[in-house]
Amino acid sequence: MKYPRESDLGKIEYKLILSALDENRLESLATQMRFRLEEGNGEAFYVLGVSNDGDVIGMTKEEMQKSLDALEKIAELVNAKIVYKRIVEIGRGREVAEVLVRLFRDQVPIEINLAVMGHVNAGKSTLTGVLISGKYDDGNGSLRAVVARHLHEVISGRTSSISMRLLGFDDKGEVVNRSVRDPLDEADITMKSSKVIRLIDLGGHERYLRTTLKGLLGYDVNYVMLVVGADDGLSTMGREHLAIASILKFPVFVVITKVDKYPKERIDQIINDVKSVLKIPGINRLALEVEDEGDLLNSILAMKTTRVVPIFKVSNVTGKGIDLLLKLLNVLPSSTKRIVDELPLVYIDEIYNVTGVGPVVLGSVVRGSVSSNEDFYIGPDKAGEFKQVKVKSIQINRVFVDRASEGYIATFAIQGVNKEYLRKGMIMSKNKGLAVKRFKARVFILHHPTTIREGYVATMHLYTLRQAVKFEKIYKKVLRSGDSSEVILHFLYNPEYIEKGQIFVFREGRTRGIGVVLEPLA
Repeated sequence: MKYPRESDLGKIEYKLILSALDENRLESLATQMRFRLEEGNGEAFYVLGVSNDGDVIGMTKEEMQKSLDALEKIAELVNAKIVYKRIVEIGRGREVAEVLVRLFRDQVPIEINLAVMGHVNAGKSTLTGVLISGKYDDGNGSLRAVVARHLHEVISGRTSSISMRLLGFDDKGEVVNRSVRDPLDEADITMKSSKVIRLIDLGGHERYLRTTLKGLLGYDVNYVMLVVGADDGLSTMGREHLAIASILKFPVFVVITKVDKYPKERIDQIINDVKSVLKIPGINRLALEVEDEGDLLNSILAMKTTRVVPIFKVSNVTGKGIDLLLKLLNVLPSSTKRIVDELPLVYIDEIYNVTGVGPVVLGSVVRGSVSSNEDFYIGPDKAGEFKQVKVKSIQINRVFVDRASEGYIATFAIQGVNKEYLRKGMIMSKNKGLAVKRFKARVFILHHPTTIREGYVATMHLYTLRQAVKFEKIYKKVLRSGDSSEVILHFLYNPEYIEKGQIFVFREGRTRGIGVVLEPLA
Protein backbone atom coordinates (compact mmCIF):
# COMPACT_ATOMS: atom_id res chain seq x y z
CA MET A 1 0.00 0.00 0.00
CA LYS A 2 1.34 3.42 -0.94
CA TYR A 3 -0.16 6.90 -1.22
CA PRO A 4 0.76 9.49 -3.86
CA ARG A 5 3.61 11.80 -2.81
CA GLU A 6 2.40 14.67 -0.61
CA SER A 7 1.89 17.97 -2.43
CA ASP A 8 2.86 21.33 -0.90
CA LEU A 9 -0.51 22.63 -2.12
CA GLY A 10 -4.00 21.23 -1.66
CA LYS A 11 -6.02 19.96 1.27
CA ILE A 12 -4.14 16.70 2.04
CA GLU A 13 -1.42 16.50 4.72
CA TYR A 14 0.64 13.44 5.69
CA LYS A 15 2.02 13.02 9.23
CA LEU A 16 4.28 10.17 10.30
CA ILE A 17 3.55 10.78 14.00
CA LEU A 18 2.30 13.60 16.25
CA SER A 19 3.64 13.35 19.79
CA ALA A 20 5.52 15.32 22.49
CA LEU A 21 4.36 18.63 21.05
CA ASP A 22 5.30 21.82 22.91
CA GLU A 23 3.36 25.09 22.58
CA ASN A 24 5.51 26.44 19.72
CA ARG A 25 5.18 23.20 17.73
CA LEU A 26 1.40 23.18 18.26
CA GLU A 27 1.12 26.75 16.97
CA SER A 28 3.26 25.89 13.93
CA LEU A 29 1.07 22.88 13.14
CA ALA A 30 -2.05 25.04 13.62
CA THR A 31 -0.72 27.50 11.02
CA GLN A 32 -0.12 24.58 8.67
CA MET A 33 -3.68 23.32 9.28
CA ARG A 34 -5.12 26.78 8.52
CA PHE A 35 -3.37 26.65 5.15
CA ARG A 36 -4.70 23.16 4.36
CA LEU A 37 -8.21 24.24 5.37
CA GLU A 38 -7.99 27.29 3.13
CA GLU A 39 -6.82 25.09 0.25
CA GLY A 40 -9.78 22.76 0.84
CA ASN A 41 -12.37 25.52 1.27
CA GLY A 42 -12.88 24.64 4.93
CA GLU A 43 -11.89 20.96 4.93
CA ALA A 44 -8.55 19.15 5.15
CA PHE A 45 -7.57 15.47 5.01
CA TYR A 46 -4.85 14.22 7.35
CA VAL A 47 -3.28 10.80 6.81
CA LEU A 48 -1.40 9.68 9.92
CA GLY A 49 1.37 7.09 9.82
CA VAL A 50 2.52 7.99 6.30
CA SER A 51 5.74 9.68 5.17
CA ASN A 52 5.85 12.70 2.86
CA ASP A 53 6.77 10.35 0.01
CA GLY A 54 3.52 8.40 0.59
CA ASP A 55 5.21 5.37 2.17
CA VAL A 56 2.96 3.62 4.69
CA ILE A 57 4.97 3.23 7.92
CA GLY A 58 2.20 3.14 10.52
CA MET A 59 2.41 3.57 14.28
CA THR A 60 1.45 1.61 17.41
CA LYS A 61 -2.04 1.87 18.91
CA GLU A 62 -0.69 4.03 21.74
CA GLU A 63 1.14 6.33 19.32
CA MET A 64 -1.99 6.56 17.15
CA GLN A 65 -4.18 7.61 20.08
CA LYS A 66 -1.66 10.28 21.13
CA SER A 67 -1.43 11.52 17.53
CA LEU A 68 -5.23 11.74 17.21
CA ASP A 69 -5.44 13.61 20.53
CA ALA A 70 -2.77 16.03 19.30
CA LEU A 71 -4.59 16.53 16.00
CA GLU A 72 -7.77 17.33 17.92
CA LYS A 73 -5.92 20.00 19.96
CA ILE A 74 -4.48 21.52 16.76
CA ALA A 75 -7.98 21.60 15.22
CA GLU A 76 -9.39 23.39 18.30
CA LEU A 77 -6.78 26.14 17.88
CA VAL A 78 -8.17 26.98 14.41
CA ASN A 79 -11.89 26.52 15.29
CA ALA A 80 -12.12 23.18 13.49
CA LYS A 81 -13.14 19.64 14.45
CA ILE A 82 -12.43 16.07 13.40
CA VAL A 83 -15.62 14.97 11.63
CA TYR A 84 -14.51 11.62 10.16
CA LYS A 85 -11.75 9.14 10.91
CA ARG A 86 -10.88 5.68 9.69
CA ILE A 87 -8.17 3.61 11.35
CA VAL A 88 -6.66 0.72 9.40
CA GLU A 89 -4.40 -2.01 10.78
CA ILE A 90 -1.51 -2.68 8.44
CA GLY A 91 0.03 -5.59 10.34
CA ARG A 92 2.65 -6.08 13.07
CA GLY A 93 0.39 -4.12 15.47
CA ARG A 94 0.74 -0.90 13.51
CA GLU A 95 -2.01 1.42 12.27
CA VAL A 96 -2.70 4.17 9.72
CA ALA A 97 -5.52 6.73 10.05
CA GLU A 98 -7.39 8.81 7.50
CA VAL A 99 -8.94 11.88 9.17
CA LEU A 100 -11.18 14.66 7.86
CA VAL A 101 -10.93 18.02 9.66
CA ARG A 102 -13.67 20.60 9.07
CA LEU A 103 -13.64 24.33 9.83
CA PHE A 104 -16.68 25.76 11.60
CA ARG A 105 -17.98 28.99 10.10
CA ASP A 106 -20.11 31.63 11.76
CA GLN A 107 -22.90 31.98 9.19
CA VAL A 108 -23.14 29.23 6.60
CA PRO A 109 -21.75 25.70 6.41
CA ILE A 110 -19.54 24.32 3.64
CA GLU A 111 -21.80 23.71 0.65
CA ILE A 112 -21.38 21.39 -2.34
CA ASN A 113 -23.68 21.35 -5.37
CA LEU A 114 -24.33 17.81 -6.60
CA ALA A 115 -26.30 17.26 -9.83
CA VAL A 116 -28.33 14.02 -9.71
CA MET A 117 -28.68 12.77 -13.30
CA GLY A 118 -29.85 9.62 -15.04
CA HIS A 119 -32.55 8.00 -17.15
CA VAL A 120 -36.24 8.28 -16.23
CA ASN A 121 -37.22 5.63 -13.63
CA ALA A 122 -33.58 5.03 -12.65
CA GLY A 123 -34.47 5.86 -9.04
CA LYS A 124 -32.99 9.38 -8.72
CA SER A 125 -35.82 10.92 -6.71
CA THR A 126 -36.24 7.79 -4.60
CA LEU A 127 -32.52 7.74 -3.78
CA THR A 128 -32.68 11.42 -2.81
CA GLY A 129 -35.64 10.63 -0.56
CA VAL A 130 -33.79 7.73 1.10
CA LEU A 131 -30.66 9.82 1.76
CA ILE A 132 -32.67 12.67 3.29
CA SER A 133 -35.27 10.76 5.30
CA GLY A 134 -33.29 7.72 6.43
CA LYS A 135 -36.29 5.58 5.47
CA TYR A 136 -36.25 2.86 2.84
CA ASP A 137 -38.56 2.62 -0.15
CA ASP A 138 -41.38 0.08 -0.43
CA GLY A 139 -40.32 -0.93 -3.94
CA ASN A 140 -43.04 1.18 -5.55
CA GLY A 141 -41.40 4.61 -5.31
CA SER A 142 -43.18 5.73 -2.12
CA LEU A 143 -40.31 8.11 -1.26
CA ARG A 144 -40.59 10.03 -4.54
CA ALA A 145 -43.18 12.28 -2.91
CA VAL A 146 -40.46 13.58 -0.56
CA VAL A 147 -38.70 15.43 -3.39
CA ALA A 148 -41.39 15.86 -6.08
CA ARG A 149 -42.44 19.46 -6.71
CA HIS A 150 -45.58 18.89 -8.80
CA LEU A 151 -48.60 16.57 -8.58
CA HIS A 152 -47.98 15.07 -12.03
CA GLU A 153 -44.45 14.14 -10.92
CA VAL A 154 -45.83 12.18 -7.96
CA ILE A 155 -48.34 10.41 -10.21
CA SER A 156 -46.01 9.68 -13.15
CA GLY A 157 -42.79 9.22 -11.17
CA ARG A 158 -40.98 11.52 -13.62
CA THR A 159 -39.15 14.67 -12.58
CA SER A 160 -39.94 17.44 -15.07
CA SER A 161 -38.59 20.38 -13.07
CA ILE A 162 -35.39 20.95 -11.12
CA SER A 163 -35.87 19.81 -7.53
CA MET A 164 -33.25 21.01 -5.02
CA ARG A 165 -32.99 19.46 -1.58
CA LEU A 166 -30.40 19.92 1.16
CA LEU A 167 -28.63 17.01 2.82
CA GLY A 168 -26.91 18.26 5.96
CA PHE A 169 -24.11 16.68 8.02
CA ASP A 170 -23.14 17.63 11.58
CA ASP A 171 -19.69 17.52 13.18
CA LYS A 172 -20.07 13.78 13.84
CA GLY A 173 -20.89 12.99 10.21
CA GLU A 174 -24.55 12.28 11.05
CA VAL A 175 -27.35 13.34 8.70
CA VAL A 176 -29.01 16.44 10.21
CA ASN A 177 -32.27 16.07 8.23
CA ARG A 178 -33.27 13.06 10.30
CA SER A 179 -33.11 14.91 13.63
CA VAL A 180 -34.99 18.12 12.72
CA ARG A 181 -38.75 18.64 12.81
CA ASP A 182 -39.04 18.98 9.03
CA PRO A 183 -36.34 17.11 7.00
CA LEU A 184 -36.88 19.59 4.13
CA ASP A 185 -36.56 22.81 6.19
CA GLU A 186 -33.57 24.46 4.51
CA ALA A 187 -33.03 27.10 7.20
CA ASP A 188 -33.09 24.59 10.08
CA ILE A 189 -30.78 22.18 8.23
CA THR A 190 -28.35 24.98 7.36
CA MET A 191 -28.18 26.30 10.93
CA LYS A 192 -27.50 22.84 12.41
CA SER A 193 -25.03 21.55 9.78
CA SER A 194 -21.30 21.94 9.35
CA LYS A 195 -21.62 20.80 5.73
CA VAL A 196 -24.54 20.60 3.31
CA ILE A 197 -24.88 18.81 -0.01
CA ARG A 198 -27.36 20.50 -2.36
CA LEU A 199 -28.92 17.61 -4.29
CA ILE A 200 -30.06 19.03 -7.64
CA ASP A 201 -32.45 16.37 -8.95
CA LEU A 202 -32.72 16.75 -12.74
CA GLY A 203 -35.28 15.33 -15.14
CA GLY A 204 -34.28 12.11 -16.90
CA HIS A 205 -36.75 12.04 -19.79
CA GLU A 206 -35.54 13.29 -23.17
CA ARG A 207 -38.33 15.86 -23.36
CA TYR A 208 -36.90 17.51 -20.23
CA LEU A 209 -33.34 17.77 -21.58
CA ARG A 210 -33.39 21.57 -21.55
CA THR A 211 -34.27 21.42 -17.84
CA THR A 212 -31.42 18.95 -17.28
CA LEU A 213 -28.92 21.18 -19.08
CA LYS A 214 -30.13 24.21 -17.15
CA GLY A 215 -29.50 22.39 -13.89
CA LEU A 216 -26.09 21.12 -14.97
CA LEU A 217 -24.81 24.46 -16.26
CA GLY A 218 -26.81 26.98 -14.25
CA TYR A 219 -26.06 26.10 -10.64
CA ASP A 220 -22.26 25.99 -10.45
CA VAL A 221 -22.31 22.20 -10.05
CA ASN A 222 -19.30 20.67 -8.25
CA TYR A 223 -20.02 16.97 -8.90
CA VAL A 224 -22.37 14.79 -10.94
CA MET A 225 -23.99 11.68 -9.51
CA LEU A 226 -25.28 9.52 -12.37
CA VAL A 227 -28.00 7.13 -11.19
CA VAL A 228 -28.48 3.93 -13.20
CA GLY A 229 -31.34 1.52 -12.51
CA ALA A 230 -30.38 -2.16 -12.60
CA ASP A 231 -33.65 -2.94 -14.40
CA ASP A 232 -33.16 -0.70 -17.46
CA GLY A 233 -29.36 -0.52 -17.28
CA LEU A 234 -27.38 2.27 -18.91
CA SER A 235 -30.02 3.62 -21.31
CA THR A 236 -29.52 6.00 -24.22
CA MET A 237 -30.26 9.02 -22.02
CA GLY A 238 -28.01 7.63 -19.28
CA ARG A 239 -25.16 7.28 -21.79
CA GLU A 240 -25.80 10.83 -22.99
CA HIS A 241 -25.81 12.22 -19.46
CA LEU A 242 -22.55 10.39 -18.67
CA ALA A 243 -20.94 11.61 -21.90
CA ILE A 244 -22.02 15.25 -21.46
CA ALA A 245 -20.93 15.41 -17.81
CA SER A 246 -17.58 13.79 -18.65
CA ILE A 247 -16.83 15.98 -21.66
CA LEU A 248 -17.71 19.08 -19.62
CA LYS A 249 -15.01 17.92 -17.15
CA PHE A 250 -17.29 17.44 -14.13
CA PRO A 251 -16.08 14.97 -11.50
CA VAL A 252 -18.56 12.09 -11.85
CA PHE A 253 -19.54 9.06 -9.80
CA VAL A 254 -22.12 6.43 -10.70
CA VAL A 255 -24.72 4.88 -8.40
CA ILE A 256 -26.41 1.66 -9.57
CA THR A 257 -29.78 1.24 -7.83
CA LYS A 258 -32.15 -1.73 -7.42
CA VAL A 259 -29.25 -4.15 -6.91
CA ASP A 260 -31.44 -6.21 -4.55
CA LYS A 261 -33.59 -7.35 -7.49
CA TYR A 262 -30.94 -8.63 -9.89
CA PRO A 263 -28.04 -11.12 -9.87
CA LYS A 264 -24.37 -10.13 -9.84
CA GLU A 265 -24.04 -10.94 -13.56
CA ARG A 266 -26.58 -8.23 -14.42
CA ILE A 267 -24.79 -5.63 -12.27
CA ASP A 268 -21.43 -6.58 -13.82
CA GLN A 269 -22.90 -6.09 -17.29
CA ILE A 270 -24.05 -2.56 -16.37
CA ILE A 271 -20.59 -1.76 -15.00
CA ASN A 272 -19.06 -2.98 -18.29
CA ASP A 273 -21.51 -0.73 -20.19
CA VAL A 274 -20.35 2.24 -18.08
CA LYS A 275 -16.72 1.35 -18.79
CA SER A 276 -17.39 1.20 -22.55
CA VAL A 277 -18.82 4.73 -22.54
CA LEU A 278 -15.86 5.99 -20.49
CA LYS A 279 -13.45 4.60 -23.12
CA ILE A 280 -14.93 6.77 -25.90
CA PRO A 281 -12.34 9.23 -27.32
CA GLY A 282 -12.92 12.65 -25.78
CA ILE A 283 -14.11 11.08 -22.51
CA ASN A 284 -11.24 8.67 -21.77
CA ARG A 285 -11.94 7.89 -18.11
CA LEU A 286 -11.50 4.84 -15.90
CA ALA A 287 -14.06 3.14 -13.64
CA LEU A 288 -13.38 2.27 -9.99
CA GLU A 289 -15.79 -0.06 -8.17
CA VAL A 290 -16.24 1.05 -4.55
CA GLU A 291 -16.72 -2.03 -2.36
CA ASP A 292 -15.98 -0.75 1.15
CA GLU A 293 -14.90 2.25 3.23
CA GLY A 294 -11.28 1.58 2.35
CA ASP A 295 -11.99 2.68 -1.24
CA LEU A 296 -13.44 6.09 -0.27
CA LEU A 297 -10.22 8.13 -0.03
CA ASN A 298 -8.92 6.54 -3.23
CA SER A 299 -12.22 7.48 -4.90
CA ILE A 300 -11.93 11.10 -3.78
CA LEU A 301 -8.29 11.44 -4.85
CA ALA A 302 -9.06 9.80 -8.20
CA MET A 303 -12.24 11.80 -8.85
CA LYS A 304 -10.38 15.04 -8.27
CA THR A 305 -8.32 14.36 -11.40
CA THR A 306 -11.59 13.87 -13.42
CA ARG A 307 -9.93 10.76 -14.87
CA VAL A 308 -11.67 8.20 -12.67
CA VAL A 309 -15.38 7.49 -12.14
CA PRO A 310 -16.19 5.62 -8.89
CA ILE A 311 -19.16 3.21 -9.03
CA PHE A 312 -21.43 2.49 -6.05
CA LYS A 313 -24.07 -0.25 -5.80
CA VAL A 314 -27.12 0.45 -3.63
CA SER A 315 -30.65 -0.66 -2.86
CA ASN A 316 -33.28 1.89 -1.88
CA VAL A 317 -35.41 -0.98 -0.50
CA THR A 318 -32.94 -2.94 1.66
CA GLY A 319 -30.51 -0.05 2.34
CA LYS A 320 -27.50 -1.92 0.93
CA GLY A 321 -24.68 0.51 0.09
CA ILE A 322 -26.57 3.59 1.38
CA ASP A 323 -24.28 4.13 4.41
CA LEU A 324 -21.19 3.90 2.19
CA LEU A 325 -22.67 6.48 -0.20
CA LEU A 326 -23.48 8.79 2.73
CA LYS A 327 -19.89 8.52 3.98
CA LEU A 328 -18.67 9.60 0.55
CA LEU A 329 -21.01 12.60 0.55
CA ASN A 330 -19.85 13.59 4.04
CA VAL A 331 -16.18 13.63 3.03
CA LEU A 332 -16.66 14.85 -0.55
CA PRO A 333 -14.37 17.89 -0.94
CA SER A 334 -15.21 21.18 -2.60
CA SER A 335 -13.90 20.92 -6.15
CA THR A 336 -12.64 24.50 -6.33
CA LYS A 337 -10.77 26.87 -4.09
CA ARG A 338 -12.81 29.96 -3.30
CA ILE A 339 -10.98 33.17 -4.17
CA VAL A 340 -13.18 35.93 -2.79
CA ASP A 341 -10.97 38.77 -4.05
CA GLU A 342 -11.82 38.13 -7.70
CA LEU A 343 -14.26 40.40 -9.53
CA PRO A 344 -17.72 39.05 -8.58
CA LEU A 345 -19.93 37.45 -11.22
CA VAL A 346 -23.46 36.17 -10.58
CA TYR A 347 -25.72 34.56 -13.20
CA ILE A 348 -29.42 35.11 -12.47
CA ASP A 349 -31.87 32.22 -12.67
CA GLU A 350 -35.16 32.94 -10.89
CA ILE A 351 -36.90 36.31 -10.42
CA TYR A 352 -39.49 37.14 -7.76
CA ASN A 353 -41.39 40.15 -6.48
CA VAL A 354 -41.79 39.92 -2.69
CA THR A 355 -44.37 42.14 -1.01
CA GLY A 356 -42.67 44.68 1.21
CA VAL A 357 -39.25 43.78 -0.17
CA GLY A 358 -39.42 44.33 -3.94
CA PRO A 359 -37.44 42.46 -6.61
CA VAL A 360 -35.59 39.36 -5.43
CA VAL A 361 -33.33 37.29 -7.70
CA LEU A 362 -31.89 33.81 -7.22
CA GLY A 363 -28.49 33.29 -8.74
CA SER A 364 -25.25 31.33 -8.68
CA VAL A 365 -22.11 33.13 -7.52
CA VAL A 366 -19.68 31.76 -10.10
CA ARG A 367 -16.78 34.01 -9.09
CA GLY A 368 -15.76 36.25 -6.19
CA SER A 369 -18.27 37.22 -3.50
CA VAL A 370 -21.29 39.48 -3.02
CA SER A 371 -21.91 41.42 0.21
CA SER A 372 -25.08 43.15 1.38
CA ASN A 373 -25.34 46.95 1.00
CA GLU A 374 -22.95 46.84 -1.97
CA ASP A 375 -23.64 48.46 -5.36
CA PHE A 376 -23.65 46.25 -8.45
CA TYR A 377 -24.57 46.45 -12.11
CA ILE A 378 -27.24 44.15 -13.50
CA GLY A 379 -27.95 43.39 -17.16
CA PRO A 380 -27.82 43.34 -20.10
CA ASP A 381 -31.27 44.45 -21.20
CA LYS A 382 -32.54 44.23 -24.79
CA ALA A 383 -30.40 47.24 -25.70
CA GLY A 384 -27.30 45.72 -24.13
CA GLU A 385 -27.32 48.19 -21.23
CA PHE A 386 -26.70 47.62 -17.52
CA LYS A 387 -28.38 49.32 -14.56
CA GLN A 388 -26.92 50.00 -11.14
CA VAL A 389 -28.59 48.31 -8.17
CA LYS A 390 -27.97 47.94 -4.45
CA VAL A 391 -28.00 44.54 -2.81
CA LYS A 392 -30.18 45.11 0.26
CA SER A 393 -30.02 41.62 1.76
CA ILE A 394 -28.82 38.08 0.99
CA GLN A 395 -30.19 34.67 1.92
CA ILE A 396 -28.55 31.25 1.53
CA ASN A 397 -30.94 28.35 2.11
CA ARG A 398 -33.44 30.82 3.63
CA VAL A 399 -30.88 32.02 6.19
CA PHE A 400 -29.87 35.71 6.14
CA VAL A 401 -26.12 36.18 5.63
CA ASP A 402 -23.81 39.13 5.12
CA ARG A 403 -22.00 37.63 2.14
CA ALA A 404 -22.33 34.92 -0.51
CA SER A 405 -19.08 33.55 -1.93
CA GLU A 406 -18.21 31.58 -5.05
CA GLY A 407 -20.01 28.27 -5.31
CA TYR A 408 -23.10 29.29 -3.34
CA ILE A 409 -26.62 29.65 -4.72
CA ALA A 410 -28.26 32.62 -3.03
CA THR A 411 -31.23 34.98 -3.22
CA PHE A 412 -30.54 38.70 -3.39
CA ALA A 413 -33.05 41.45 -2.57
CA ILE A 414 -32.11 44.32 -4.88
CA GLN A 415 -33.06 47.99 -5.12
CA GLY A 416 -32.88 50.13 -8.28
CA VAL A 417 -34.85 48.18 -10.90
CA ASN A 418 -38.34 46.73 -11.17
CA LYS A 419 -39.18 43.06 -11.75
CA GLU A 420 -40.17 43.69 -15.39
CA TYR A 421 -36.61 44.77 -16.23
CA LEU A 422 -35.11 41.47 -15.09
CA ARG A 423 -34.79 38.19 -17.03
CA LYS A 424 -33.03 34.85 -16.66
CA GLY A 425 -29.48 34.82 -17.98
CA MET A 426 -28.65 38.35 -16.83
CA ILE A 427 -25.52 38.86 -14.75
CA MET A 428 -24.72 40.89 -11.67
CA SER A 429 -21.22 42.34 -11.46
CA LYS A 430 -19.25 45.25 -9.97
CA ASN A 431 -18.58 46.75 -13.40
CA LYS A 432 -20.73 47.36 -16.45
CA GLY A 433 -20.19 44.36 -18.68
CA LEU A 434 -19.85 44.28 -22.46
CA ALA A 435 -22.92 42.71 -24.03
CA VAL A 436 -22.44 41.20 -27.49
CA LYS A 437 -24.61 39.71 -30.23
CA ARG A 438 -21.79 37.67 -31.82
CA PHE A 439 -18.88 35.62 -30.56
CA LYS A 440 -16.22 33.24 -31.81
CA ALA A 441 -16.14 29.71 -30.37
CA ARG A 442 -14.81 26.23 -30.92
CA VAL A 443 -17.55 23.61 -31.04
CA PHE A 444 -17.61 19.82 -30.94
CA ILE A 445 -20.59 17.91 -32.35
CA LEU A 446 -21.62 15.05 -30.07
CA HIS A 447 -24.49 13.96 -32.29
CA HIS A 448 -26.26 15.24 -35.41
CA PRO A 449 -28.34 13.07 -37.77
CA THR A 450 -27.15 14.81 -40.97
CA THR A 451 -24.96 17.82 -41.76
CA ILE A 452 -24.67 21.24 -40.08
CA ARG A 453 -24.09 24.15 -42.44
CA GLU A 454 -23.87 27.92 -42.06
CA GLY A 455 -27.26 29.34 -41.09
CA TYR A 456 -28.05 26.44 -38.76
CA VAL A 457 -29.93 27.49 -35.57
CA ALA A 458 -29.72 25.78 -32.16
CA THR A 459 -30.49 26.63 -28.53
CA MET A 460 -27.43 27.52 -26.45
CA HIS A 461 -27.06 26.94 -22.68
CA LEU A 462 -24.37 28.79 -20.69
CA TYR A 463 -24.90 28.99 -16.93
CA THR A 464 -28.51 30.29 -16.73
CA LEU A 465 -28.32 31.93 -20.16
CA ARG A 466 -30.51 30.19 -22.75
CA GLN A 467 -31.02 31.66 -26.21
CA ALA A 468 -31.17 30.63 -29.87
CA VAL A 469 -27.93 31.12 -31.80
CA LYS A 470 -27.26 31.00 -35.53
CA PHE A 471 -24.10 29.47 -36.97
CA GLU A 472 -23.06 32.58 -38.91
CA LYS A 473 -19.72 31.17 -40.02
CA ILE A 474 -18.26 27.64 -39.89
CA TYR A 475 -14.55 27.61 -40.67
CA LYS A 476 -14.74 23.94 -41.62
CA LYS A 477 -17.82 24.74 -43.79
CA VAL A 478 -19.79 21.61 -42.79
CA LEU A 479 -20.03 19.67 -39.51
CA ARG A 480 -21.10 16.10 -38.77
CA SER A 481 -21.15 13.95 -35.62
CA GLY A 482 -17.67 13.85 -34.09
CA ASP A 483 -16.45 16.95 -35.97
CA SER A 484 -14.87 20.03 -34.37
CA SER A 485 -14.41 23.51 -35.82
CA GLU A 486 -14.10 27.18 -34.99
CA VAL A 487 -17.35 29.04 -35.64
CA ILE A 488 -18.92 32.46 -35.29
CA LEU A 489 -22.27 32.35 -33.49
CA HIS A 490 -24.94 35.04 -33.51
CA PHE A 491 -27.57 35.52 -30.77
CA LEU A 492 -30.94 35.80 -32.48
CA TYR A 493 -32.69 37.98 -29.91
CA ASN A 494 -30.90 39.78 -27.06
CA PRO A 495 -27.24 40.70 -26.62
CA GLU A 496 -25.65 38.68 -23.82
CA TYR A 497 -22.69 38.88 -21.46
CA ILE A 498 -20.14 36.10 -22.07
CA GLU A 499 -16.46 35.65 -21.29
CA LYS A 500 -13.53 33.99 -23.01
CA GLY A 501 -13.08 30.39 -21.86
CA GLN A 502 -16.68 29.79 -20.80
CA ILE A 503 -18.11 26.39 -21.76
CA PHE A 504 -21.58 26.02 -23.24
CA VAL A 505 -23.88 23.32 -24.62
CA PHE A 506 -26.16 23.62 -27.66
CA ARG A 507 -29.06 21.44 -28.78
CA GLU A 508 -31.77 21.19 -31.42
CA GLY A 509 -33.96 18.11 -31.76
CA ARG A 510 -31.57 15.15 -31.45
CA THR A 511 -28.54 17.37 -32.05
CA ARG A 512 -26.11 17.79 -29.14
CA GLY A 513 -22.87 19.73 -29.05
CA ILE A 514 -20.54 21.54 -26.68
CA GLY A 515 -18.36 24.57 -27.19
CA VAL A 516 -15.96 26.99 -25.57
CA VAL A 517 -16.05 30.77 -26.04
CA LEU A 518 -12.87 31.94 -27.78
CA GLU A 519 -13.66 35.63 -28.14
CA PRO A 520 -16.70 37.92 -27.72
CA LEU A 521 -17.12 40.06 -30.85
CA ALA A 522 -18.30 43.65 -30.62
